[in-house]
Amino acid sequence: MPELALSDKYEREDGSIFLTGVEAIIRLLLDKQRGDRDAGRAVNQTYITGYEGSPLGGLDLKVIEQLDVLNELGRTVHQSGINEKTAAAAMLGSQYAPSGDVDAFWYGKAHGTMWIPDEAWLANLTGASKAGSMVLLCGEDHRSKSSVSPGTSDWALRASWVPVFYPATVGQILTLGAHAVALSRWLGVVTSLKLVTPVCDGAATVPAESARITPRIPDPDYNKRFHPIVMALGALPMQRELVERKMPLVEEYIHINGLNQGHWIDSGGPLGIVTTGKSFVDVTQALDLLGVRIPVFQLSVTFPIDGKSLRAFVAASGVDRILVVEEPGPFVEDGVKAALWGTDVQQILGERDEVGEPLIPSWGEVEPEVLARLLAPRLGARVATGGFEALARIDAIEARTVPEVPRVVPMLCGGCPYNSFRALDGEKPGGAIGCSSIRAMDAYDNGVLYIPTMGAGGSIYSGTAPFNDNGHIFQYLGDGSYFHSGRGAVQSCVQADVNITFLLLYNGSVALTGGQQPGGQRSVAQVAAELLALGVSEVGIVGEGEGERGVDAEFGAIRRDRRVRVYPLARHADAIEQFRQAPGTTALILDKECATEKGRRRRRQGKSPDRYVFIDEEICEGCGDCLRQSEGCAALYSVDTELGDKTQIRQAQCMQDELCIDGDCPAFLTVTPAGNSTLQRRHPEPLADLPDPPRRELAEGEIFTLLAVGRGGTGVVTISHIIAYAAELDGLRVYLSNNTGLAQKGGPVEAPIQLARGHQPAFHRLTPGAVDLYLGFDLLRAAEPANLR
Repeated sequence: MPELALSDKYEREDGSIFLTGVEAIIRLLLDKQRGDRDAGRAVNQTYITGYEGSPLGGLDLKVIEQLDVLNELGRTVHQSGINEKTAAAAMLGSQYAPSGDVDAFWYGKAHGTMWIPDEAWLANLTGASKAGSMVLLCGEDHRSKSSVSPGTSDWALRASWVPVFYPATVGQILTLGAHAVALSRWLGVVTSLKLVTPVCDGAATVPAESARITPRIPDPDYNKRFHPIVMALGALPMQRELVERKMPLVEEYIHINGLNQGHWIDSGGPLGIVTTGKSFVDVTQALDLLGVRIPVFQLSVTFPIDGKSLRAFVAASGVDRILVVEEPGPFVEDGVKAALWGTDVQQILGERDEVGEPLIPSWGEVEPEVLARLLAPRLGARVATGGFEALARIDAIEARTVPEVPRVVPMLCGGCPYNSFRALDGEKPGGAIGCSSIRAMDAYDNGVLYIPTMGAGGSIYSGTAPFNDNGHIFQYLGDGSYFHSGRGAVQSCVQADVNITFLLLYNGSVALTGGQQPGGQRSVAQVAAELLALGVSEVGIVGEGEGERGVDAEFGAIRRDRRVRVYPLARHADAIEQFRQAPGTTALILDKECATEKGRRRRRQGKSPDRYVFIDEEICEGCGDCLRQSEGCAALYSVDTELGDKTQIRQAQCMQDELCIDGDCPAFLTVTPAGNSTLQRRHPEPLADLPDPPRRELAEGEIFTLLAVGRGGTGVVTISHIIAYAAELDGLRVYLSNNTGLAQKGGPVEAPIQLARGHQPAFHRLTPGAVDLYLGFDLLRAAEPANLR
């Protein structure tokens, strides 16, 4: 049995390691430093900044966790950005360091990338410093599983002339990331990694030396220049240098380093496929399903197009028809057509087919079985008999009638501060990015008017107000969104004299993406003063114990302002009603800690609640009033008893906000523990001795597939990683593709895993009927038709 330690993922320099996609980014930073050390160079400094967002929502936390390790070989600095735009400007700012040796990394989700083309363009014209580099880490959620809308970075990056490296697997994050750094160091261009959710959330067995590259440089004598001032006519020579000199050198770098690869070139036939990143894995799965191989060209760099390698692939394979498979497209399709103009290729299809109808879906994620169905008629007799049988089996699976079960959806946590806004009495406020967006779901009766981009909710209504007689609305605004970009929305409403009340939830954390403290956070009193300075006519503060986290001299000063009203939490309904009648732009701050973070803080500090709430099931009538009072608190659940359906409280999820007892129900009782007493855990009955399951040995090349399904908090991710490490100890290779989405809010979670001996499996979506072992961690999720397929 091989020796294995959790620290191997960062410390081991040979053999194989097990990494998640986010951990691979940390490993990339470390291997960058090791590369400098091994080459006998001074180790570059590292600067990391950005704004958290899926699928890179936990990257900043992982960087902070590993800062000591990252500072062993060279200096590493992490700064949380106020937002993506300011962070991109800071990335460029690192290149002004006198030492000229800073490798700078920006991170954000695709929606953030779409916000920074101006900064990326300026950085590209300015260029990296003497020995420095600039790399954008762009997370993308094509399925929109944990985003308000699907997003992609491609077009924004191309608009700024930023080369795009697109890893297909976890291991490629290391290899392509190392090339992105090397290219930027040599040429001075800003480079980027396109990091999609299945790769970031995935995990795999990876060779420890994956980032150990020896890049070939097309023009070793090229002398990059740093331009500290980019302005007016002086910028034109810089633009010319970028587009006429640097971009051709980028293409040459991609070509001579063989970053784009042809596969199965000698397999013959008139049809070849050109595909990108994640889609290459999907195409491989589709061809496996059909039992056929055709020439495939994998673009690992999607901008600029490496025309030389593409034309060489066409000449070597002899194909005269090309199918472009990408996600979402069409992005590379136009570049492929331009690169193959004048060759023997007669037809190039992709987003559209021969008659202009949709072909390769240009929305969402493209699944392997969808590609297999599209390819089968175009490959005809080349498809193996088993391929058509596999498609028939999938058709039969998808035609099965499976009883519908209630859908598991994300929910607001027990004690969530948003539940304190129940006094809206069905009135729909403007929505916002963050936990309040959960209220837009069917389970909450689509309880918001709209979902804006981050921080822009009030701005949306400032465009509605002139056309609805400027009727008053409430507008959700989390403190994370306020510090990110929400001040501008407040100003736009003040300027337009809109009748709106911002419900500003001050909970002290960016709760939906990891619980980080918001960048640029200020106290409640400072926020209230700032709102008044922006022109808000009146500010209310509703707080636990009249703003218990802000009771200081500063808070005392702001509450003396006659434009500020302070309410205890018990009077939140009065506050809502009074501000409903207030004219102009106003703000009502709810000062209440995030329930999830409150629970985590208590556990870290070893604290127990001051008192507990229980329901006497002999008195409870199961009427549901407590659910209505608490806006559907997740800690309440129904149980079947001898006396009928009753409501109980999950003490592990209860945060004691006591909204549930605000009705007239006599079944509630509160218990104040005496001394240091606390709840006693109820341990399950011991299981009888269970026999060991029969051991199954995997043959060389055989793949064993597991699928674990559940909801957030049921242990799916934890158990999947335990299985993965157990397989590593058994000498197997692993690929794991966690689908977590809104797991922190009890949302759906899946963990498909493939184990193999002798070769590295790779996948992003399992095809129907592919599972050897099905693990259900939640009955409803295990019974969902989509999982049973």
